[in-house]
Amino acid sequence: MQKTFKSLIASFLLIAGLIAGAGMQAQVKTANNIPADQQKPLSYFNVYRGNTHAHTIFTWTHGSHRSKSISKLSEPTEFDPKFKAPATTDWRDYKTLSMNPADYTNLQGLPANHYQLAMANGFDFYATTDHSQEPTLQPVSVNNPFWQNVQKTADEYSAKPKFVAIPGFEYSRNTAENGGEGHINVLNSKEYVSADFGQRGPVAPWPEANWNIPQFYNWVKTAKPYDEKGCVVVGFNHPQPDQYNDWDNIDPEIVKYISTFELHTGFKKIRWEAYVRALNKGWKVAPIGVFDNHGFDIISNPKTFPPTNVLAHELTREGITKALRERRTFVSWVKGVDLRYAVNGNIMGSTISKTDKLKFNIQVGTRPSIEKDRVKRIQILRNNPEGKDNMDVVAELTFDGKKDAITWSPEVKCGDARFLLVRVYHNCDLNEDGTYKEHGSTVSAPVWIEK
Repeated sequence: MQKTFKSLIASFLLIAGLIAGAGMQAQVKTANNIPADQQKPLSYFNVYRGNTHAHTIFTWTHGSHRSKSISKLSEPTEFDPKFKAPATTDWRDYKTLSMNPADYTNLQGLPANHYQLAMANGFDFYATTDHSQEPTLQPVSVNNPFWQNVQKTADEYSAKPKFVAIPGFEYSRNTAENGGEGHINVLNSKEYVSADFGQRGPVAPWPEANWNIPQFYNWVKTAKPYDEKGCVVVGFNHPQPDQYNDWDNIDPEIVKYISTFELHTGFKKIRWEAYVRALNKGWKVAPIGVFDNHGFDIISNPKTFPPTNVLAHELTREGITKALRERRTFVSWVKGVDLRYAVNGNIMGSTISKTDKLKFNIQVGTRPSIEKDRVKRIQILRNNPEGKDNMDVVAELTFDGKKDAITWSPEVKCGDARFLLVRVYHNCDLNEDGTYKEHGSTVSAPVWIEK
């Protein structure tokens, strides 16, 4: 009897260990199969701001350190005249790159340079995501010294107070055949994969060197988080309306893993048509803004500010990657906006049960006493019932534009909607003739409705 009891205890501990070892890559769910944070009150979350897409000197063939991109490694281009090339650096041998951040005084820089500036300029988090087909990241291996630098430097700066550094890479498929083309970000993964290596040099002697997008999707389904902490986060980068073979190769499993969509790059134009088309195709992606910077000057530019906004409970790598993975994001061209909402008690980014009545709780805050930032109009949008690549307004309310904090709690009857989201117009979005800028300045993640 005692032996049987010990065996049961051992089995229990083994199962518990397996569950714990799985980490946060799988969402923790409650007994009714709802992610644990989905029904937390709005006050449970904080808004954290950072950048999730940036390139360092490990993107060696192009960027602000080059006069122009290298098309072939045998025909290099010159360094930019302003670039201080570290002593003994030789483009023929990337192993001569200095790993000392003090050697990089301008332009592209090491991951450490980016993190230093991000911390100094009030970013809560920051990710470096170099192109994985670059010569520096060949051969593809967890033991590649540049990949190890990316991960270890992120560890070093995540140990600093009130800052999270996230390692990552950009999968860059640049040929249209065999599944389409497109760039895709991967954050916080243990391993990395490559596409199109050979464009700037000889093709690597291994089959994985030229992965197509369907192969990449299959890898994403198995990707493990770095150091078994947090979640792997995957998102579409700067998409065109028909990117990724017109959003093809979709299945229910890959939809679970790809969670973000680059709605703007460097606060430039909004990719609205592409975003709505991706949603209509069935992708569950939440909007983010990024710098996609090939240099670090933009981090300290007084005219810009952290472009990625997430709702997370705590400022840790686990907390930030979980928020991105669970689609708790919003985009704003207005600095310091705090947008959060829930539908029937479920936080933005959630998938909820089908129902005819949708009770919204929307809260928007702007910087104190800055009139141009204040909220002027809020809209609730849903997918077009006919499947067109636009969205319909199902509810809207106009405000006097004189308050720093707005709360709106409408009930919407919209039983056939597939997804809904919140769009905010600020005083700065109001034209002189009384009309509004087309898409406002703040866009939330959707809430999706089960079929």
